[in-house]
Amino acid sequence: NQGYLFASIQPVETPVGNDTLDINFNITEGHVVHIKELLINGNSKTNEKVIRREFDLHPGDVFNSAKLERSIRNVTVLNYFAYANPDVRLLTNDDKNVNLVLDVEEKSTDMANMSAGYSQYSGMIGSLGLTFNNFSLRHPLSGGDGQRLVFDWQFGRIYRSFSISFTEPWLFDTPTLGGFSIFDTRRGGSYYPWDMTSRGVTLRIGRRLYWPDNYFRGDWILRYAETKFTDFDDPERYANVLNRPSEQRSITQIFTRDSRNSAEFPTRGSMNSLSTELSGGILGGEQDYFKSIFISEWYTTLPFGFVLYSHNKYGILEELQDNSYILYNEYFYMGGSGLSFAEGLRGYNDGQVGPLTLDGDPKGGKTMAKNTLELRFQIVPNPTIFGLLFAEAGNVWETLGETNVFDLRRSVGVGFRLFMPMIGIIGVDFGYGFDGPEDPVYKQRGEGDWKVHFQFGRF
Repeated sequence: NQGYLFASIQPVETPVGNDTLDINFNITEGHVVHIKELLINGNSKTNEKVIRREFDLHPGDVFNSAKLERSIRNVTVLNYFAYANPDVRLLTNDDKNVNLVLDVEEKSTDMANMSAGYSQYSGMIGSLGLTFNNFSLRHPLSGGDGQRLVFDWQFGRIYRSFSISFTEPWLFDTPTLGGFSIFDTRRGGSYYPWDMTSRGVTLRIGRRLYWPDNYFRGDWILRYAETKFTDFDDPERYANVLNRPSEQRSITQIFTRDSRNSAEFPTRGSMNSLSTELSGGILGGEQDYFKSIFISEWYTTLPFGFVLYSHNKYGILEELQDNSYILYNEYFYMGGSGLSFAEGLRGYNDGQVGPLTLDGDPKGGKTMAKNTLELRFQIVPNPTIFGLLFAEAGNVWETLGETNVFDLRRSVGVGFRLFMPMIGIIGVDFGYGFDGPEDPVYKQRGEGDWKVHFQFGRF
């Protein structure tokens, strides 16, 4: 790390007694070695500056193996390449400089989905989505500038949404992220406990941080939305419901530390984040609350290619003042695969973990806790396919005073994940929930049961 790439250290052992040795280290330091050139091969799509800006080593710098390892990690987690292999090239008649060569192989990063169908339950359904993960506004047909552009349109009787978002991770060629999204969403039908219509816009700015270390980043999100709820499936939900769209203005601050060594199948490192959202108050609008969520994920390499993954998530929601208006979708819900309105908890139906109405519908809560352990094993490295065994527990409570982190609903099971180019992540989990649904009157747990959950777009 000090640049003495050609240093020679020779130990010389000299006996000085029957049971004693003197050891002398003869050290020849040589010259401090610098990087002369950084050469990149194989980037047929990604522009060279997108790779170079992820490097902590630059031409003229002293050679540093720790910075080289970190640079390769930065390039890998971009998830644009099947591999990124570095090589140190010696120069003829030059013991003060070396060339650093990086060989990469591009892989498909864009995703597209198109589907249509009909069911008696949902009516005509379909979707059209395009995700360009290595987009370029300058060269939209070829891409390669590391920007992200997403179009998503889904339609059906119970769910309809349209959104467009754009993200520039290096605004003005600095490690500053800038982006926006526009959305229009409607959820409803018997699958949801209400009908909801929401439309609005978000603006996002983020920055890589170098303290406490350079794995940190900060993001700030401004949100404006108009949301309306109708057709609640339970009379208990009609309290404090506006019969018109309510206006929301909020700001969210997110601090994240991400040291994972890979995007698709991490084997070591961690990802920890703390988000705090202020809605209303001095910002105006009609929804006044404070919401905070803490997430901690850790990846530990085990023998025989196994990886231990732990996930812990905790949340709290509080009014800014008594009788503050909070939309029902801001409350915490739990149960199911996590693809609908509820935080996932495998082995249980959607939204059925936590407080329920007398009719058995989810009421939502102001506090939430969830803990997950997975034993992962990779089956195929490219495309990524892995299996997992999981055990998890979680619950939602109606108020902070009722929170009991030892009163958790438990489940175990097995699952599989597959990364498919142009489609993304798909998976299936088979989970057994030990603690069946609670009777809202007698507060007794029912029998456990096996549930099948499908996963799309996340690991």
